[in-house]
Amino acid sequence: MASYINKQVIELNKVTEENRNRATRSVKTDTHLSGPEDSGRRLYRMVAVSFGMLCVLQVTLNISLRLVYNRGMGDKTNVTAEKDQLQTSCNTLAKEKGQLQTSYNTLAKEKGQLQTSYNTLVEEKIQLQTSYNTLAKEKGQLQTSYNTLVEEKIQLQTSYNTLVEEKIQLQTSYNTLAKEKGQLQTSYNTLVEEKIQLQTSYNTLAKEKGQLQTSYNTLVKEKDQLQTSYNTLTEERDQQKRENNDLMAKFSNLKQTCPKGWQKFGSSWYFISTETKTWRESSQDCLERGAGLVIINSDKEQEFLFGLNKRAWIGLTDSVTEGTWKWVDGTPLTTPSYWYPQQPDNGGDNPANGEEDCVELNTETRLPVKAWNDQSCLDNRHWICEKVV
Repeated sequence: MASYINKQVIELNKVTEENRNRATRSVKTDTHLSGPEDSGRRLYRMVAVSFGMLCVLQVTLNISLRLVYNRGMGDKTNVTAEKDQLQTSCNTLAKEKGQLQTSYNTLAKEKGQLQTSYNTLVEEKIQLQTSYNTLAKEKGQLQTSYNTLVEEKIQLQTSYNTLVEEKIQLQTSYNTLAKEKGQLQTSYNTLVEEKIQLQTSYNTLAKEKGQLQTSYNTLVKEKDQLQTSYNTLTEERDQQKRENNDLMAKFSNLKQTCPKGWQKFGSSWYFISTETKTWRESSQDCLERGAGLVIINSDKEQEFLFGLNKRAWIGLTDSVTEGTWKWVDGTPLTTPSYWYPQQPDNGGDNPANGEEDCVELNTETRLPVKAWNDQSCLDNRHWICEKVV
């Protein structure tokens, strides 16, 4: 009986030790491999198993003691020894229970710390996930930028190759220009020498020019004096010539007599027609007589012609330019005019009167100084010719 009990106790000790080791390994493994929640659940499960084992052990001890007691008190010494062993085992189990309780409390505390660490890690994981997403987005943008830069690099490479070719061409041109520069430098040096020679010649010529300028100024001054003397002599000569011509005209006028049909007034002869013609026909008749239609130069001449009592053409017209009156010798009308009031009127802009571009002496008016009238050149009038004698 005693050997059986000892055997049972030994088996219980083995089972207990094995379960304790398994529980310890399980706790360590679960603590390192699982999250805080799984570790707590496994810890509770381990504690429950341990209490269950203690209960089984207690029941086994009770059964063993009851068997010992029922068989009669047997060998008290052996029973006492077995009891002591059982008591020792019980105490050991109680001590282990306390240690397990302490380990449980420690694990519970560590569980709280692990839970806090886990929450912190979860938050950090979320932040890292956000950072990862941001970095992934930035990576996409950088990838796009990288692709763009690659394309630009290819374009720049092409441009670079083109520039290299252009550089080679420019280098060739540069070498050619350098050679030409040397030739031009030689020509330049030659021109500088020639310039120095020309400068010397120029200075000599400038000096001679100064001397000639002085001589020229003297000659100009002498020329001006001579020109002044010449102009004075020319004016005196012209004055004497005019006086001589006047004397000769007066002398000739005194000697000459008017042709038949002409009248003399002042220094002119005047012909008054007996028939009528147009203004142009009248002007042509005067030319054939060696005269021209009369040109009036003074009030006395106007009064003389008015006294002839003939409505006749005179030598004034604006047929070339409307409104610009000129005498038959081409001189403009500058002497005092003797227009009838409201004349010239160019026919009063009446188409029936036509263009009135020629002037007649109208003796039907009362005043000789108001006797001119513009009339159509196609009308027939008497005419007056004048010849200066």
